Amino acid sequence: MIPKPLTIPKRTKRITSEWLNKVLHNSGYLKDFNIESISREPWGVGEGFVSDIARLTNTYDKESPELPKTMIVKMPTTFRTALTVALQYNLYEKEIRFYTEVAPKSPIRVPGLIYSDYDLEAKRFILILEDCSCYKMVDQVEGLNYEQTKQAIISIADFHARWWDAPDLFSFDWIPQPKDKTIRMSFIDTFRNSWDLAVKSEDFLNFLPEGGREVGEKIYKHFPWLLKNTQDENLTIVHFDYRAANMFFDSENSENPIITIDWQLPLISGGILDVAYLLSGSIKIDLRRQIEKEMIKLYLKRLEKNGITSVDFDRAWDGYLRSLMAYAYLPPLSFTRLNRSDPRGIELGKAFFNRLFGAIIDNDATSVFPS
Repeated sequence: MIPKPLTIPKRTKRITSEWLNKVLHNSGYLKDFNIESISREPWGVGEGFVSDIARLTNTYDKESPELPKTMIVKMPTTFRTALTVALQYNLYEKEIRFYTEVAPKSPIRVPGLIYSDYDLEAKRFILILEDCSCYKMVDQVEGLNYEQTKQAIISIADFHARWWDAPDLFSFDWIPQPKDKTIRMSFIDTFRNSWDLAVKSEDFLNFLPEGGREVGEKIYKHFPWLLKNTQDENLTIVHFDYRAANMFFDSENSENPIITIDWQLPLISGGILDVAYLLSGSIKIDLRRQIEKEMIKLYLKRLEKNGITSVDFDRAWDGYLRSLMAYAYLPPLSFTRLNRSDPRGIELGKAFFNRLFGAIIDNDATSVFPS
């Protein structure tokens, strides 16, 4: 007889040792061990914008070196407007399905999956992962250094190469595709509606660098053209949120030093999207100016090592400029829809807005638009 599925708790604080024992026994994870008690603490406050994240500390009925003392649990956010965004784009189901369907086939290091479940009708989701906090995490505002940036470029290039125009690339019907008109129109509406609202606020305008509003208005005008003229070859699965806050660094693992988290936004597109987001959002502006072309060349060299030779630098650079502008929807969206009551969130927003729009301005990215 197949056991009846257990109801997913609504909040992290409603996870009990009894519930955890049952689901981890049913999945075969606990085997002949039992969790006697759990304690929880919030984790990633101000950074897990569309998720409530907690660290669970477990006490077992007997010692086991194989069972983790702590686990990370992700559940839907309690902040209503952010929850609306997450459900609109189906972020929770996507992340769960990435860990169960894509990660096992991919050459990228991610946290170990302990348990996952979702109920679409009830809008309940839960993801329990390996706690990677024993590894180094770089402050998003401080940004990556030169060596860490190189490591991040190499890691994502290897991942992209696995899925680059692969026969099974389109086998995941839940991953958005570049020519999906419905998704494209949704992004256009999201950007324009949030921009119209954001520019009414002096706080938002003050977050932008000099010339940021003017550049934003140009992107606003040409955003439909930008999304319509996406590539239909040299496609892969992209992370779409590839930044310092979603990485842990393991200094003792020279072959595979990065653990990448937060896979809620996988997308089929050009891999340069992830490179653009990394360089424009996760390193300080002066360093980005010095190394961005070098890092793009490193990315292409790593692809070539994996057998991908279909993109030259000029084509990659054009894609880089377009990708910078494709991310222009994020600043107004985060300003208008996400929780800005936390000082950490404000600090992150300021850094990101300046870096992204600074990269667009520095490289005259809007020059790719038709006159």
